[in-house]
Amino acid sequence: MSEDPEEVLRLRVVRAEVEDVKEKLRAARAQQEELEKKVTDLLAKQRKARDNRREAILAADAAGIPRLRISKEVGMPRGNMYKLLAGDSSDDS
Repeated sequence: MSEDPEEVLRLRVVRAEVEDVKEKLRAARAQQEELEKKVTDLLAKQRKARDNRREAILAADAAGIPRLRISKEVGMPRGNMYKLLAGDSSDDS
């Protein structure tokens, strides 16, 4: 059995290096795709939770609950809550 020249051995080493990086990149892209899906799902849940919070705030306000207490109970700054009650839909917290 003949021994391969040093150049051929080097070609094998660099090939293995490139293939290793390609595999790691593929795995990283798969993780990134999973994370992007998770973020999208969480953003949808956040929108739904904010809609529920808005409905609860409006119902509490209509029931005569003091606005200071409403803001404390929902953990929302009063300024944002007042904007919500005034009809501004930019529910940022």
